[in-house]
Amino acid sequence: MESNRPIMMMMHVDDGSATNMMHPLLCSGDWDPSPAFSNPGSHDHPVWCSWSGVKCNPITAQVTSLDLSFRNLSGIIPPELRFLTSLVDLNLSRNYFDGPLQPAIFELTQLRTLDISHNSFNATFPPGVSKLKFLKFFNGFSNDFIGPLPLEFIHLQFLEQLNLGGSYFEGVIPVGYGNFKRLKFLDLAGNALEGTLPPQLGFLTQVEHIEIGYNGFTGKIPVELALLSNLKYLDISNCSLSGLLPEELGNLTKLEALYFFKNNFVGEIPMSYTKLKALKVLDLSNNLLSGTIPEELASLTELTWLSLIGNNFSGTIPQSIGELPNLNTLLLWDNNFSGILPQKLGSNGKLLTLDVSSNSLTGPLPPNLCHGNKLFKLILFNNMFTNELPRSLVNCTSLSRFRIQNNLLNGTIPYGFGLLRNLTFVDASKNKFTGEIPGDLGYAPMLQYLNISENDFNNELPSNIWSAPSLQIFSASSSKLTGEIPDFVDCNNVYKIELQGNFLNGSIPGDIDRCQKLLSLNLSSNLLTGIIPRELSMLPSINAVDLSHNLLTGTIPSSFENCSTLENFDVSYNLLSGPIPSSGPTFPNLHPSSFSGNDGLCGRIVAKPCPEALATGDMEAGNNNQQHPPRKAAGAIIGPWKLTAFQRLNFTSDDVLECLSMTDKIIGMGSTGTVYKAEMPSGETIAVKKLWGKHKETVRRRRGVLAEVEVLGNVRHRNIVRLLGCCSNRECTMLLYEYMPNGNLDDLLHGKNKGDNLVADWVTRYKIALGVAQGICYLHHDCDPLIQSDESMSVIAGSYGYIAPGAFTNLAVHFSLRLWNIANLRLILAQEYAYTLQVDEKSDIYSFGVVLMEIISGKRSVESEFGDGHSIVDWVRSKIKNKDRIVDVLDKNVGATCASVREEMMQMLRIALLCTSCNPAERPSMRDVVLMLQEAKPKRKLPAEGGGGGVNGSNVVVVGIDDSIAQKAKLEC
Repeated sequence: MESNRPIMMMMHVDDGSATNMMHPLLCSGDWDPSPAFSNPGSHDHPVWCSWSGVKCNPITAQVTSLDLSFRNLSGIIPPELRFLTSLVDLNLSRNYFDGPLQPAIFELTQLRTLDISHNSFNATFPPGVSKLKFLKFFNGFSNDFIGPLPLEFIHLQFLEQLNLGGSYFEGVIPVGYGNFKRLKFLDLAGNALEGTLPPQLGFLTQVEHIEIGYNGFTGKIPVELALLSNLKYLDISNCSLSGLLPEELGNLTKLEALYFFKNNFVGEIPMSYTKLKALKVLDLSNNLLSGTIPEELASLTELTWLSLIGNNFSGTIPQSIGELPNLNTLLLWDNNFSGILPQKLGSNGKLLTLDVSSNSLTGPLPPNLCHGNKLFKLILFNNMFTNELPRSLVNCTSLSRFRIQNNLLNGTIPYGFGLLRNLTFVDASKNKFTGEIPGDLGYAPMLQYLNISENDFNNELPSNIWSAPSLQIFSASSSKLTGEIPDFVDCNNVYKIELQGNFLNGSIPGDIDRCQKLLSLNLSSNLLTGIIPRELSMLPSINAVDLSHNLLTGTIPSSFENCSTLENFDVSYNLLSGPIPSSGPTFPNLHPSSFSGNDGLCGRIVAKPCPEALATGDMEAGNNNQQHPPRKAAGAIIGPWKLTAFQRLNFTSDDVLECLSMTDKIIGMGSTGTVYKAEMPSGETIAVKKLWGKHKETVRRRRGVLAEVEVLGNVRHRNIVRLLGCCSNRECTMLLYEYMPNGNLDDLLHGKNKGDNLVADWVTRYKIALGVAQGICYLHHDCDPLIQSDESMSVIAGSYGYIAPGAFTNLAVHFSLRLWNIANLRLILAQEYAYTLQVDEKSDIYSFGVVLMEIISGKRSVESEFGDGHSIVDWVRSKIKNKDRIVDVLDKNVGATCASVREEMMQMLRIALLCTSCNPAERPSMRDVVLMLQEAKPKRKLPAEGGGGGVNGSNVVVVGIDDSIAQKAKLEC
């Protein structure tokens, strides 16, 4: 008789330590063995039969099913598991088990189903699986197995499903894999298999699903696959197969899905494929196929998905394709199709995606593309479409991406696109559009990208164009725009503006400082007059400014010298005069051509000395008198001042103001203000953040800010920087923080001398990661009350680079992520928000995952090597797909060449991947993250560890590093 003692053994806690596998379950309070230990005979029904994931035989109470999936378990499988001899179903999927697969599992001879997918089992697949003589279902997908495919599986005569995909299996598919008598499902995809496909696969007479793509197979598809009369799904995509598509596959009358994309097939689509009457999906993309689309393909009435991307097809698209009753996705881009689109496309009311870009198509667009109001993507660029846009499109509320650039479309852009609630991306550039630009675009609720460049509008920009609440990129270059640039009202999220090559006149609006997230501004080649507004130099993230070829006068504001983010600046061919700023991080490195064509400019950069009066700044003072008040000192703001203290302070508001009036020690800058280092008369050093005075705030808004600052001031946690107090009057708010002398994580990871500081040691980086996680966990789960007002919170937290747009509903980012100040991460989270629309704690968890990736890799969140538009998250995922390059993710400066350190880094990488899951629902809570990080604790210690200091000491992790460990620790491998 089976003993159930193994369950109790696995749950037993001995001297405060649990079996590594089961510890998270104990923490959840779900598996509690104490009643059975305290009074073993008091229960008629064993206590473990009521635990989650455990099912028992109702008569014998023996465990028959054990489901431990999604439990964040790690380590190896306990050998005691083999004593559950009545186990029929075992599910260990989606955990962090590693090492070789334990042969103890193969002692469970009654198993019918075994799922070990989504773990990190490595080494070769162990012998013994043939002992599971009753096994029907085996899923080993997404592990790290190496070596040849295991042959023992062919002895399992009842096996119906076999999934060995997503590992590193190599070699060929064994000929014996054609001997499974009852196999219905075979998945070997995503390994390192090679060679030719064995014809014996055609002997799997019961098989319904074959998925063997994403390997290195060569040669041709064996015609024997046509013998698989029950086959419904065939995927041999992304290999190196070649030759003609076998005509014999037209005999697979039950086939519903055929994926052959990313191979080297040549020739035409066999006519026999038009007999696949059950076919729903046909994907032949990215091959070398040619010829035309057979007219008879329209007889496949079940077809929902047709993709022929990236081939050499030519001719016209059969009009009958537009009459397919179930078609929802048509992807034909990057071919040589000509003629007009089928005019009945979309009439079936089911069309979701249409992409026929980069062909030679002409004529009008079909009138009923969005007949069922389901169309999500309409991609038509790089063709020769003519006529006006169908009016029906402005009623397509499902439309999200609309790309029609580089065609010959004409007429006006119809009113109504701005009212589409799901529209995020519009590119109508390089067409022949004329007339008025519809003003409703300024109301588009979700529009992030709008490009109307290179058209013939001969009209003004709508006055409300900047008001679209989600707009990030606006481009209207070379579109014959006239009139003045509209005031930058509500320019909240825009980070790129392109208006070059038009006929715009008037001055640059002085309220451009409302565009606090602006990175790039191009107003070149217009007719602009007036001065360069000083507010432009005060933008916290401005990176590129091009004002060349205009009629601007006055001087270049000297405040540009303090613009630390600026990299490109061009004011050539204007009417500017006076001295060119000569100091700061940018101007000394600019090329003289950036100032050409301005005879009145002088300075070292153009090798033209300035007259003494100009050099002393008189010219700039005169320039300011034209339109702007004189510049105020940092603390010279109209009083009276109120100091709100959140602990005992040894200074007054007057001390703060006096210090700021004399200091130039700027230690940080964000989109809401500048941070100064300030030394108080008492000798205490603090950090003062002076919030930008954007535009006059209402009394209600001001009161909301101060009320919430008081809440923030009461937060206390060892890993969270303290807010000491707040100085405010009717025009300005200054936040007073404790000063962290050792800088921030960005400096330590990416500074010039990063090899000589404490983050050269993996143990220290681990401690930093854990400390930050504990701080965020406190704010997510233990800090009360939280802030509720989205409007006023955005005043405080709006600059923080780790918040997705709109995600201002909690405090974690404010305290835990702000002062890292890692550049450009806001762009990553803007993308994250665009995909998910999440504005809750899950956005913080995504942010933390990105920071873990920086700690692991030593790279910034956005670097040129990642590719245009890609972040560190995309880069890491690409390395994981190319499995032999995973090691490239790990920073060698902290010991990634050492096996033990490398494994610890890999454990943290798994946590980072969980935190940055595309689906927010799949991201763990911060409590779970802290648990996982604690389990990934390195086995070594810092030389100074054990004293009163360290990263886990007072207020260390979030914004600075404690002095006691500010030294390079010795790596012990």
